[in-house]
Amino acid sequence: MIAILIRVLEALFGLFSLALLLRVLLPWFKVAPQNPFLRFFTTITEPLVLPVRRWLGGGGGRGYLDFAPVVTFLLLWLVEAVVVRALLAIASPPLWVLHPAADPARWINGVLGWLFQLYSLALLVRVVLDWIRIPRAQGLWRFLWRITEPVLAPIRRFLPRWGGLDFSPVVAVLLLSLVQMVLQGLIQALF
Repeated sequence: MIAILIRVLEALFGLFSLALLLRVLLPWFKVAPQNPFLRFFTTITEPLVLPVRRWLGGGGGRGYLDFAPVVTFLLLWLVEAVVVRALLAIASPPLWVLHPAADPARWINGVLGWLFQLYSLALLVRVVLDWIRIPRAQGLWRFLWRITEPVLAPIRRFLPRWGGLDFSPVVAVLLLSLVQMVLQGLIQALF
């Protein structure tokens, strides 16, 4: 039960964090303030960003880098970590608290989980950059292409485009989740 609650909380925090990151990153790529994506991300994140902007005073201004959403992202990340750790502490046996080395599978699964999340985030950022038509010559686009194309290219060979849309990133994220679950199950069985 707590595992389901943690998954839901992580998903909600993740989506809101993504909205905050996109709110910061889209203006860097010269996306117009009237762009519907940017307006949407600004609208849904403003209730949390506004108090942080007031708290920062003049330091959270809207110059080249808007610090208020960045600080909000960091605070949200901290709150998520505290809430998830508290829920895990409730669900975990006391042995884990007293002796962390007693369960190495949890450590390994944690590292694997972070790696899979980072790769999924790279896929998502690549999709968003493609939607907003970022030139492919930019460094970030090339970096994302190099790390994600080895996974997406084989999927594209088997999955045709439907109506001009490329669904290979969606399939890749689903396959990554499946591989992550299988690996975590194997690690739990080994330890």
